[in-house]
Amino acid sequence: MRKRSRTDLMRRLARSGAVAGYLFLAPALLLVLVFRVWPGLQAFPYAFTDWTGAGAAAPVGWGNFAEMLRDGVFWAALRNNVFLSLAVPFWVLASLALALLIHDRTPGWRFFRGAFFLPSVLSPVIVGTLFGAILRADGPLNEGLRSIGLGALARDWLGDPAAALPVMTLVILWGIFGLGVIFFLAGLAAVPPEIFESARLDGARGWSMLAGVVAPSLRHVLEFWTVNLVVWSFTSLFAFVYVMTRGGPGYATMLVEFQLFQQAFEFNRMGYACALGSALFLLVFGVVLLQLRLMTAEDA
Repeated sequence: MRKRSRTDLMRRLARSGAVAGYLFLAPALLLVLVFRVWPGLQAFPYAFTDWTGAGAAAPVGWGNFAEMLRDGVFWAALRNNVFLSLAVPFWVLASLALALLIHDRTPGWRFFRGAFFLPSVLSPVIVGTLFGAILRADGPLNEGLRSIGLGALARDWLGDPAAALPVMTLVILWGIFGLGVIFFLAGLAAVPPEIFESARLDGARGWSMLAGVVAPSLRHVLEFWTVNLVVWSFTSLFAFVYVMTRGGPGYATMLVEFQLFQQAFEFNRMGYACALGSALFLLVFGVVLLQLRLMTAEDA
């Protein structure tokens, strides 16, 4: 009888804990529903209209989507988004390698832990403005190259169509990889130290330690961070583009989300912007579903 009452008490406590958790989540969930989910759902009907954002919306059927398929700017922007998504493995490996160095108490690890995370605290606008000044034709980077006799390498890094997107990719990496380091450090802290000690006794070092021990131990953290970065590469880099290049030179750094902004707020083509947003949502949703499907298949 006493055992049953104790079990009932534990169940009540578990239920009350779950309720408390949902109550803590409720304000954030409400904000997401009101300012993200509901506007997103409203955009779908307008994707089939010719609408300026004011007045009546004229139905055009699939006209906006047909125009999108013929829009060279859209395909250039999508190609740039895909380029950024292909850089995700590099972003993940950089964060993981640095987290492992800090976890192993490399000399100066306390300083580097804060230094690597600091860029993640800064606003993308600040990061973009800072690097925009550093990378301009008369900026500190080119002056430094000229001072050491490497003036031939100096260029307008964000004004060169061949260099602008790769350079911006590195800036984005600098701006967000610190958050990945924190995630991986939290994951490493949860791994029993005996696993790493046994691996070292077996001679695991460097790449063999990273690929054979660390990656399997942090598999779920790796999956979580990878999915987040893929979503970000399509939906969360607007501020970097707006501050650093505004999609130029030409369309070398144009992204779909920035094209959406231009169509909506510079050209007053809200209907076409909603079509772009709907297509981007469906694309990202499909990519995430594919990733989750592959991860689930590996668990089976």
